[in-house]
Amino acid sequence: MVTGGGGGIGRAVCLRLAEAGARVAVADQSESRARESVEQLRANGAEAIESVVDVADPEAVEQLFVQTESELGPPSILVNGVGVSQGLSVFETTPDDWNRTLAVNVGSYFLCARALSTRVRDAAGVGAIVNISSTNAFYAEPDAIAYTASKGAVEALTKGLALELAPVGIRVNAVCPGMIRTPITIRMLEQADDPEGMLATWSRASALGRIGEPYEIAAVVAFLASDEASFVTGSSFIADGGLSSGWLF
Repeated sequence: MVTGGGGGIGRAVCLRLAEAGARVAVADQSESRARESVEQLRANGAEAIESVVDVADPEAVEQLFVQTESELGPPSILVNGVGVSQGLSVFETTPDDWNRTLAVNVGSYFLCARALSTRVRDAAGVGAIVNISSTNAFYAEPDAIAYTASKGAVEALTKGLALELAPVGIRVNAVCPGMIRTPITIRMLEQADDPEGMLATWSRASALGRIGEPYEIAAVVAFLASDEASFVTGSSFIADGGLSSGWLF
């Protein structure tokens, strides 16, 4: 199951997991994006279903898992990839903005992890959870106060879940992308006064001299979800092209 699987990193993760033989449940709040992902998966020969759902809603999450079990069987891999960011400063962020960001970026991760782990535990199975975090969990930037706080919380949640779920056979890790070419970043470039200058700035911040691609993050997720990472849990993998190595400064 991939939440936020309708586009960007989420869609790339769906495609990569399907290449490895997974049946994929695509969960997204956008019906059109979820359908596009499923159509692409099926065109590649994968078995996939779509679910239009607000994963910050506990009842909706439970229904999501019931539907997935009914159509694909009990899920053993969960990728928490949904996320929102308003791009607001502390002065502009309202309590509603704050609560919604934390509910989606952290609360939904907890709700989905709880739903998966309960089922894996009851079936005496094994599983893997991969949380999509961000380098913002470690490095703050202006006008992202709620997003930064939420990603810091994802790091703590990942470690807490890893400790609690190891006895029931579930590994839990996180991936922390840097600047990635997603629909969100593309829109930011399109709306910028100097798109080429903005892209050049982003690229200079990376030791590799470029921004990343969704498939590069999907490759890390696929590794963590696979048996190749059987001794890895409670860890956060930074995939930022070297941005956090200090080149930005």
